Amino acid sequence: MRIRDMRVNHLCEPLGYQLSPLSFSWKCTEIEGAKKQEWARIRIYHGEKLIYDSGEDSAADSLDTSVDLALEPRTRYRWTVEVLADNGECACGESFFETGKMQENWNGRWISPKASKETPGILRKVFSAEAAEQARLYICGLGVYEVYLNGEKVGQEYLAPGYHSYDFHAQVSTYAVDGLLKDGENELQIWLGDGWFRGRLGFDGGYTDLYGDRTYAIAELYAGNTCILATDETWQCGKSPVIFSNIYDGEVFDARMLKGIAMSDAAENSSDADASEKQNDVWESAEAAIPDRLGECRENLNNLTAEARSYAALCDRMNLPIVKKESFPIQEVLHTPKKETVLDFGQELTGWVEFECSLPAGMQIRLTGSEIMQNDCFYNENYRTAKTEFTYISDGEKRHVRPHFTFYCFRYIKAELLDAEGNEVPFTDIDAFGFIAWHLRSDFDAIGSIETGNAKVDRLFANAMWGQKDNFLDVPTDCPQRDERLGWTGDAQVFSETACYNMFMPAFYRKYLWDMRAEQSILGGSVPNVVPRLKQGMVAEHGSCPWGDAGVVIPWNVYLHYGSRTLLAECYEGMKGWVDNQRRRDESVEGPHLIKDGFHFADWLALDNPMPGPFGATDPLYIASAYYYRCTSAVADAAAILGYEADAAEYRKLAGEIKLAIQDTYFDENGLCKCETQTGSSIAIMYGLNKDEAARKAEGEKLSERVTANNNHLNTGFVGTTILCPALTETGSGSQAVDLLLNEDYPGWLYSVNLGATTIWERWNSVESDGTINAEGMNSLNHYSYGSIEAWMYGYTAGIRPLEPGFRKARIEPHADERLGHVNCSLQTAAGLYRSSWKYEDGRCSYEIEVPFNAEAELVLDGKSMTLTAGVYRF
Repeated sequence: MRIRDMRVNHLCEPLGYQLSPLSFSWKCTEIEGAKKQEWARIRIYHGEKLIYDSGEDSAADSLDTSVDLALEPRTRYRWTVEVLADNGECACGESFFETGKMQENWNGRWISPKASKETPGILRKVFSAEAAEQARLYICGLGVYEVYLNGEKVGQEYLAPGYHSYDFHAQVSTYAVDGLLKDGENELQIWLGDGWFRGRLGFDGGYTDLYGDRTYAIAELYAGNTCILATDETWQCGKSPVIFSNIYDGEVFDARMLKGIAMSDAAENSSDADASEKQNDVWESAEAAIPDRLGECRENLNNLTAEARSYAALCDRMNLPIVKKESFPIQEVLHTPKKETVLDFGQELTGWVEFECSLPAGMQIRLTGSEIMQNDCFYNENYRTAKTEFTYISDGEKRHVRPHFTFYCFRYIKAELLDAEGNEVPFTDIDAFGFIAWHLRSDFDAIGSIETGNAKVDRLFANAMWGQKDNFLDVPTDCPQRDERLGWTGDAQVFSETACYNMFMPAFYRKYLWDMRAEQSILGGSVPNVVPRLKQGMVAEHGSCPWGDAGVVIPWNVYLHYGSRTLLAECYEGMKGWVDNQRRRDESVEGPHLIKDGFHFADWLALDNPMPGPFGATDPLYIASAYYYRCTSAVADAAAILGYEADAAEYRKLAGEIKLAIQDTYFDENGLCKCETQTGSSIAIMYGLNKDEAARKAEGEKLSERVTANNNHLNTGFVGTTILCPALTETGSGSQAVDLLLNEDYPGWLYSVNLGATTIWERWNSVESDGTINAEGMNSLNHYSYGSIEAWMYGYTAGIRPLEPGFRKARIEPHADERLGHVNCSLQTAAGLYRSSWKYEDGRCSYEIEVPFNAEAELVLDGKSMTLTAGVYRF
């Protein structure tokens, strides 16, 4: 028996993360003959001193064991877990976690480059030190930053500290810089970019300076337990070779600016022997400057001075680092009718392109991204105002080149070569530059996979997976390419179940939900349409169904999939806040417990409305009231789980009243939904709104008839698409759900696959059948919402669904269909590895099921149910 995946707050070996409250989890593997855990024992050490011992605890939960322990700042702790199985076998695992600054006072002070109001700059300090076996850097830079210690980039992450609600908190990163300090003179550089903090965000040109009008940094460097360097007015600042950067528009990097500054990774190969002598010409004193909007929206910080508030707003990071995950070489070099040189990387991805350059000084390479070609030519007009360019100006040296403070989404890159006067010259020897596309995202990995006997379905699965990879860069964005890239809560909500099946997401969602609760705190519990909330224009609005319902649906899905009671407790006030806001809204208008007014996106982009526009035909107030019921029920369940008995009773009663009001208003005398749409019936079935099982079955028949009447095609939008196939399958029309999956014409999931898509589109026909982009506009080709079909593939086609949180107990009910040939599903749940596979041979279907240690499954085949404990089974 082996213990693996030892995590603290869902992180392996966390360094400097927010660790309050403190939770531990682990898995047991390679077990022969054992079924259950008898007991587990957690020990925590500070150095060699044992500071916590749970004892042999039969109630210890491998999904989430909370420990109440006072931690010290900047301290490494070692922890072990010992597990005894029911066959007498015992195993022990060891790991560590390390705290960050916590609430410790700062020696460092906020500083800013003098030129920061115009262009971001570089902060640096030359200092004397001794080599140290253990060294730590604690830093926050605003907007985004990279750090170099003696010419070496610190850490493997990019675009730090990410995108969060800066007017509530600023995240501090901790970096291990062991081995980078040397005896004698050292140099630390902080390169700054605008990022999300002050760069352009939003529609129609967007807004700038949303959180501040210049860039800032605060840092402390420790050797052992001694602070040997801190930011203050003795630091210097200089101009950056990143002469322009913007999330939407890209970056301009002028390598000629590297002359005279100490060498970073971007300048490590410089042959300028006089560089050190020129340093005094490019450096001047930095300024003490306070980012006065930090923490301004936090109620408990409002009475502090701007300076005090800026320090109080600093907190250890929650977000996962943004890192390079996969690389792609050029698949084909295209030469277009317009004489363009276009690089096709074969996969639409979020990230950037890197290359080697040794051009003469002053020559430029300009790279521009796009998702699709039109008439065999480069096209990116669907990016709207986002330029998505990277321009590199050579200094004549051979360098490895990459962007620093932006990211792009692209499959195609138009490559242009310009002379020193900016005139385009022929781009001939592409291979000499070694172009490589790198995919960037938050540092989480896949836990789920499905492979079928249908290559197009497999491509669809990959497309939805890539939609998640590309859009989960620090926040779950709607799209990663155009002038938007915002954390739209509705998109995140409808995809959250699929996201939790696909990837290990609890730490990612913890940070997003913290920001959501922060924004709720100044909106009376209402959830914004976008998190972080821009607070200007349409993107400042809040309270629309089903966008606002993300405040309950996402944390509830996270709990069901990962079983962390600790994280559920952390999210509970936000969940409750949204439902209480809805209740106040409900009760402000006379009548039964329903949502009776307001703007709602509802079944966004549905196809069933005869009127033009993005709104579906299903009554938006019915959808809003149904979500009101769903969220209130989830809050009642959460309260019961957390032991809040009075809350559980209160919200259970409210949920019952909402359900009765919905039935009285939106259902006929036979218990059928009066909203006669595919979405209306799907909601009734999946949210349990029909009066009894007979009415639910009849609703399923109506739903099937509506699909049949629509030429066996869907016409649903964001709300209905997520639950349409589950509703059909739940009510006996699973074969028709597979029909929808396999539809290759518009509207259908395989329509885009046939047109070469490698991600999920915003509209079913974002590209017309002739390959031209849809003229209606709003055509992102990387919009993951309709990829929510994957949750149905996991939960119904393969048939793995949680019966108890974290899959401690699962329901495995595969719905085999001979048209798919076979399905192999692997799911590395919080409880361990589940597998559900089936295949057809000679008209017969065989099944193979695997249940992990310390879990059990209720298997349903051909209507017969049996309980399976840990092991592998064949039928």
